[in-house]
Amino acid sequence: MSEKNLEFLKDALKYLGFGEGLNEKLTENVKSEKPEFQLGTVNTYGKDKVSYSLDFKRSDKADMYFFNRYTASFKAGENGPEKSQSFYINKNAGVTAKEAYNLLNGRSVNKDLVNSEGQKFNAWLQLDFNQPDDKGGHKFRQFHSGYGYNLERELAKLPINDLNDMKSKERLMQSLERGNVHEVNFVKDDKTQKMFIEANPQFKTLNIYDSEMKKVFQEHQKKETKPEAEKAVVSEDKKEGQKKDLNKKPDDESPDKGKRTFSRKGLGV
Repeated sequence: MSEKNLEFLKDALKYLGFGEGLNEKLTENVKSEKPEFQLGTVNTYGKDKVSYSLDFKRSDKADMYFFNRYTASFKAGENGPEKSQSFYINKNAGVTAKEAYNLLNGRSVNKDLVNSEGQKFNAWLQLDFNQPDDKGGHKFRQFHSGYGYNLERELAKLPINDLNDMKSKERLMQSLERGNVHEVNFVKDDKTQKMFIEANPQFKTLNIYDSEMKKVFQEHQKKETKPEAEKAVVSEDKKEGQKKDLNKKPDDESPDKGKRTFSRKGLGV
């Protein structure tokens, strides 16, 4: 057993939001030298629980294991349908456990990606629940910079008290980019009101909820026309040079720690 490889796997679990609770079982399975194994865990977010099944595989070429992918399963409410999605991991980078939960809730997550030619780009990701894939999950929609969504600009349109402090603003933007619903304070006529917001790149706006999580209608909010959306959203059937790797699993990773930027391979199911 390679201690370096084991530490690399533990780092992956920690960075991706699975903590250190699986380390003992991970060590036992790696020592057993099984060709592959799975670890299960449950994360709780508020009242919601998400089940995760993590897949590990031993290399045919070297004495090391790779954390290839995990599957997240979530059921919204007692009577809601169960949703499930698999996410591939590439060099310890990919969609985190909390981001997976947010995506399964229909929210969008911002990620730095690398296409099949090795070119870096940034995009907002969203699961398309109307487009199933061949693995029992859902295809991704991607909103690139050319789509025209600017999170900072949309935030500036709102009377958010938190924007007055640069550190608070940075934390807010990072939270929204991870797909979170974030609590903010609106200030109007010297009165402070607790609200909740989330990013909505598809319609180039922010969703706003009151203190009871009821959606607030925005007069300035306008929907995208279909032609506009089709130009900037990369679907599974367009941009051949970039989309090929989306549903492929990654090659064996290097055990060296590296960049947190991940390829589109890490999104496939």
